[in-house]
Amino acid sequence: MQQSAHAFWTINLDDPLAAAPDMAGAKASDLARAARNGLPVPPGFVIPVQCFPRGERYRNTGELRKAWARLSGNGARALAVRSSSTHEEGAKGRYVSALDVKGWPEFLKAVTGVVASATGPATTAILVQPQLDLVSGGVLFGADPLESRTDRVIVSAAPGGPRALRDSQAATTYALNRRGKVMGVERDSGAPGEEPLTRPQLRALVKLAARAAALFGGPQEIEFGFDGEGALWLLQTRPLSSLTLPRARRPAS
Repeated sequence: MQQSAHAFWTINLDDPLAAAPDMAGAKASDLARAARNGLPVPPGFVIPVQCFPRGERYRNTGELRKAWARLSGNGARALAVRSSSTHEEGAKGRYVSALDVKGWPEFLKAVTGVVASATGPATTAILVQPQLDLVSGGVLFGADPLESRTDRVIVSAAPGGPRALRDSQAATTYALNRRGKVMGVERDSGAPGEEPLTRPQLRALVKLAARAAALFGGPQEIEFGFDGEGALWLLQTRPLSSLTLPRARRPAS
């Protein structure tokens, strides 16, 4: 709970309060809903919007440091610090992320930087999660966005996960039917010869797309990753929209 007008406080992702967009922002609240309904969301916590009413620096960081220490193992594990805006995705100046954040001073610096990137006071919460070591990952589209086909799922993936997918031209894109059968594959010129995802992983993604659509009331655009032990993680989810799909392609069948 809030300690004083000048204290950081945090909300665990599994707390019902984290599912409130006006407190946790859209990104974190969607992940909180997904986690509470059994989808594979990494653990984490939120610094809610109410901690930043004037964008000022707060004096009492004791409670925040305890949350950081629990999640990071007293700094042994790197964290990802991301904005979770109360406004629509795509607004310029928001959605800054600080990745591979190690140590308490760097964590405070990352929080300050993310808050400063917002376009106005009290417009963003902060989402903090472990920095996962991903073997592969990318973006899962719960329907074919180019043909508006709900009988297809599109997956764009690369070694290393969504960040590698954004930073390179090394994607392999799959068109799948609702049973997880591969209907077509397309590779970027820089994609490796070995496919980034196995057939069981693709079927797991089709199941994840169906579960997310049932939870949120329609097809989702999902950032995902598989770690070194083969575990699937849901990193971000939002409603599928043609305005948010510049990379979507439909592989030839």
